[in-house]
Amino acid sequence: MAYAWTAIDPDGFILESCYNNISSIFPSALRSEIFALLHGLDSLPRNSKITVATDCAQLLSLWSLYVDAPFIPRMLNESNHLLWSSIRTIMLQKNLDVSLIKVPAHADDPLNNYVDALAKAAYNDSYLSSRPSSELLAPCILQFNFLPVNMNIRKFIRDIFDAKSLLTLAVLPRFNSYSSAYDIDWACTKFCLNNNKLFVSHRNGRSEFCGFCIKLLLDMLPTLTTLQRRKPHLYNPNWLCPQCNSFPETLDHLWTCPYILPEFSPLNTFKTLLMTLRTNYLDKFLSATSLIPLPDSFAAEFTAFNCWDCDPLSISYLRLA
Repeated sequence: MAYAWTAIDPDGFILESCYNNISSIFPSALRSEIFALLHGLDSLPRNSKITVATDCAQLLSLWSLYVDAPFIPRMLNESNHLLWSSIRTIMLQKNLDVSLIKVPAHADDPLNNYVDALAKAAYNDSYLSSRPSSELLAPCILQFNFLPVNMNIRKFIRDIFDAKSLLTLAVLPRFNSYSSAYDIDWACTKFCLNNNKLFVSHRNGRSEFCGFCIKLLLDMLPTLTTLQRRKPHLYNPNWLCPQCNSFPETLDHLWTCPYILPEFSPLNTFKTLLMTLRTNYLDKFLSATSLIPLPDSFAAEFTAFNCWDCDPLSISYLRLA
């Protein structure tokens, strides 16, 4: 990421220009705009009065909310709150009189194009060094691994504990006995578990279903092998599947046991649901009106995706399913 700014006098002559790289942590176009404003203000002498022209409408709205107005705790929930706090500190220390105006973006403004070119030059210049975070002048700077946390602090701490909980889940023997834990899409797993809370509650009767899904994920359903492990004095460790009497009754075996009726087979149920999902999505794609018509081969290509292939290739595939 990079930023750039240029200073002109009332006659339009360029007095000074500056550009540099900034850390790519918490990247956003708005952060580059705020950092350019911060560094520009920090370069001014005391008691200066200036007008800042920018093509970023969001910068103007946040300026009026977090700089022109008295401090509000809501600013700490905003990304780049350390930059805004530093701007407030500079404004106070140097007694600056600053006003912001909006210039049209992509309107071929010469000065706007000039600053954009400076920012692109900074981004492509490998010899420039990123500006250190020590230049931040916020009253309080929270750091994590020696890096400033320039985002919603509460959300950041919550994400840290979510990551620790997910790591604890990932190292369970359930996910390492037959395959590597790296083969599992943990981001998708976390998304599904978090979004279950939106529709699962005791009021709508879905809490039992949520509990069943979690037990299924953690291999906690009372299969014979689980009962043998919990109470070996009641369940003989040599007992096999009561249906086929050929293999241990594990959670994976329930998918392939040949003696389970087809209508009760988890694998057949999974195939039916998956094929129904594929048909529904295909019908929606074909019936939707789009500006660009779908090619004639769309249906064949859509059904050929390997995500619809539910024939298990190995025990590890069953475990991941």
